Amino acid sequence: MEVVGVGPKHSEMRHESDISGVVQSADGLTIFINTVTESGQRIDLKVHFQWVRGYRYLDEGDLQYYWKTQEFTVPQHVFRILSGGWSNGEALQPDTLSVSTALEIKEWFIATTNGCMNVLSGSDPTVEYVNA
Repeated sequence: MEVVGVGPKHSEMRHESDISGVVQSADGLTIFINTVTESGQRIDLKVHFQWVRGYRYLDEGDLQYYWKTQEFTVPQHVFRILSGGWSNGEALQPDTLSVSTALEIKEWFIATTNGCMNVLSGSDPTVEYVNA
């Protein structure tokens, strides 16, 4: 697996983080993450994709393969998956995600200490802190 972190870093001190909201609308997909900033402030991180092809939500415990790669040691919540993810690395049934793969849709991973999401999108996300 190969990934690149995107957006602000969170605290390196042990803390709980989680996806606190997911909103899909005509404006795209917005994900809210409750986390702690590098300075120790509890706050929400807003991740917005203008155009989304698909996404999935899983508990972090169901993604042991991801954690064992040691690719997610940078204290960030948003990662671009370059290889080895849901769309181009995990075992899939024949013809699953074939259109997304053919279109070379980008894959993103939202990592928290609880819920996690994979997002397939043709657009890069905007990532910013918002008041909790």
